[in-house]
Amino acid sequence: MLPTFLFAQNQEKLTASQIVDSSLVFCGGELQISKINSAQITYLVTEPNDSTEVVHDKLKTGEKYVQCMLSKTYLPQTIFFDGEKISKVDGSSVTQITDIESKEEVKLKTYSLIQYGYKKLNYQLSRLPDHKFENADCFVVEAKAQNGYTTTNFFDKKNYRLIMVIYPNGNKSVLMDYVFKDGILVNSKIGNSFAKSKVKNILKEIQTWDLISVHLNENISDTWFSCPYTDKVFVPEYIKTGRFASTNGDPTTFTRNDISMDYTDDKGNVDLRRFLVWGFLSPDTFGLIDEQAFKNNDKSSASQIFVRVVSWDEYGYVCQWITDKYTDTQDYKLIK
Repeated sequence: MLPTFLFAQNQEKLTASQIVDSSLVFCGGELQISKINSAQITYLVTEPNDSTEVVHDKLKTGEKYVQCMLSKTYLPQTIFFDGEKISKVDGSSVTQITDIESKEEVKLKTYSLIQYGYKKLNYQLSRLPDHKFENADCFVVEAKAQNGYTTTNFFDKKNYRLIMVIYPNGNKSVLMDYVFKDGILVNSKIGNSFAKSKVKNILKEIQTWDLISVHLNENISDTWFSCPYTDKVFVPEYIKTGRFASTNGDPTTFTRNDISMDYTDDKGNVDLRRFLVWGFLSPDTFGLIDEQAFKNNDKSSASQIFVRVVSWDEYGYVCQWITDKYTDTQDYKLIK
């Protein structure tokens, strides 16, 4: 009954809460959205200078969040939120983040839809004067947390879809396109602009995010959300060398030594060897190249795999990897 009631009444009389409720109806319905226990979303990020990087977002709804950024050009970055503290790993440096704005942003990111986060975190919603863009007539809703963190949200009057968010620091996210996954809306193309940018032409400063993949309600190891570092980035020797088996995705078993990773079959026979070099861009990254490509002196980027150890514990590690065309994440257990 709720969608019929909200969509049928005079739009001028809708409250901010009704607008957000209507948006959630369009996004799949609050009942369906509430069934999302976890999400893993991967984007290809294109910077204003046309360089690219891959972003893997993983979350346990309302609890934990991690964002991993990897490219062959920039230093890798990770934001960890384990439910209590926020840690940022940037190349070789580690920072503990404590400011109110960052804390509130990461709490919202533990929800797959920001407007659902507003409801679950009891944001105060207020309707502001409507705003008409060239291509969209919008409701405007201010969302305010108890600590004062405030965003401004623009909802298309045609379908109540959230199309832009302005954050307290002046940064903007334009939600340009979308798809539905298991009946739930996922933003498939996002444009970000930054208030501190010195570029006057906004079209030249837009950072775009294009959806690569999305997985809902799959098990995510807690290792992903725990920052293993206190002050500096390193990888322990038992992760650098040892025998490992994948615990998700394609079944893989290999032995890693100082110079190579030897993949073995069920009988322990080596059926693939890849040579490796640590410290590609930071202490937690390494490059891989197949033995045959190495013998052929094939130095093209297409023949290489770039891997980053995101986190680890005594039982194994989790990582992300990229090639020229593909990317994914993987969990491995240590075989002692």
